[in-house]
Amino acid sequence: MAKTRILYISFYFPPLAAVASLRAVKMVKYLSKLDCELSVIAASPFLAKIKRDRSTLADIPTQVKVHRALFPDPAWCYKLLHGLKLSRLVLWLDKRLFFTGSHILWLPFAKRKIDKVMKGATKPQIAIVSIGPPAALKLALYLKEKYDLPYILDWRDEWLNNPEWINNPQIPKATNREHLLESKALRSASAAVYLTQMMKDNFIRRYPFLQDLPSQVISNGFDEEDFASLPEMRKHDSATLQVYYSGSFYDRRQPDALWQAVSELLEAGKIDQQSLHFCIRGHNKPAFVMGKYAHLAPMVSIKPHQAYKENLQASSQADVLLLYIPGGENTDSVLTAKVFEYMRLSKPVLAIVPTQGAAAQLLREAGIGYIASDAEVGKIKEQILLLLKEHQEGRLPQIQTNPAVLAQYSRENQAKQLHKLISEII
Repeated sequence: MAKTRILYISFYFPPLAAVASLRAVKMVKYLSKLDCELSVIAASPFLAKIKRDRSTLADIPTQVKVHRALFPDPAWCYKLLHGLKLSRLVLWLDKRLFFTGSHILWLPFAKRKIDKVMKGATKPQIAIVSIGPPAALKLALYLKEKYDLPYILDWRDEWLNNPEWINNPQIPKATNREHLLESKALRSASAAVYLTQMMKDNFIRRYPFLQDLPSQVISNGFDEEDFASLPEMRKHDSATLQVYYSGSFYDRRQPDALWQAVSELLEAGKIDQQSLHFCIRGHNKPAFVMGKYAHLAPMVSIKPHQAYKENLQASSQADVLLLYIPGGENTDSVLTAKVFEYMRLSKPVLAIVPTQGAAAQLLREAGIGYIASDAEVGKIKEQILLLLKEHQEGRLPQIQTNPAVLAQYSRENQAKQLHKLISEII
């Protein structure tokens, strides 16, 4: 039986350290095990001002051809402009001059790699295009218009309805040109993949014609192989609850509601500084993370980003894992990748998230969520006190992810879902 030939386009791919890199490499890894022949076009790390994680390179199958296209990253210049207090100019450059963001500078080099792949002896039968960055929509249309190659748009994030964009008043509203590009790319697609059902519903409301487009909801997930060799949890000082967060706080994502809850519990004498310890690990500035709650610094360790697998090991040693998604328009649809790692680690999660959103719904189904929104400081306090009580009584280790829910989110099963969608098209 002949192999299915796939061109996988993802700006983010190892060794670039990003959640998007992880989704792409895991999908490529498991599609390769399903009799698929893959070529990948990704950004070269050479000029990219993006952190590296070389540990994930081992997931790239040896038979997969990776074509790395140069990205002359303007972030090197942006750093200087920010230093000169010209942040508004940076925003204008990124959202107006570059139109789809600075990743548009990657497109000429990516198109050359596409031409090289399409002129090869065995041409791909279909392309999977990971979105975002939204500039990749132009590559999808390039494939269709020049080579008549069918493509699937894999929506990791919404573009024009992205919560990080529409809830930030500093970011200019989408123009007609942007709406036309998104609509055109969707109309030309052979299928679409959405991260959540809420995301799919949002797209169909904006573009009713998508009701007739073949599609699949494929969330992020976990790779069982990454968890096989994690160490046993070490015993901590039983008086202190260890809470761990992996990720970055930025823009609207500032944990003031959490710190306010902790501060009020301290003032009321319901906890002391030895009751809780938070470890925050990622690309973070302590002054931003703590804000006006610097007096809580003895209870918080802010540590630098580390490689994916090392971070999993650190997460496995925590008593409780922290999830933080601020409220706002369309934030119900946000479902960050760390949710699935948390589920596989099978630990209780202090989830400060929209209470009717996708993340809250999944954590309830998994049976590990202690949930409150960032507008409910009183509820956050209740959940912290409940976690402390169960910790003191030794009951936290008994909290386990529902196995039936967990089984749905393995990367291997998700690759099978995508493979089935591909089979329906070609």
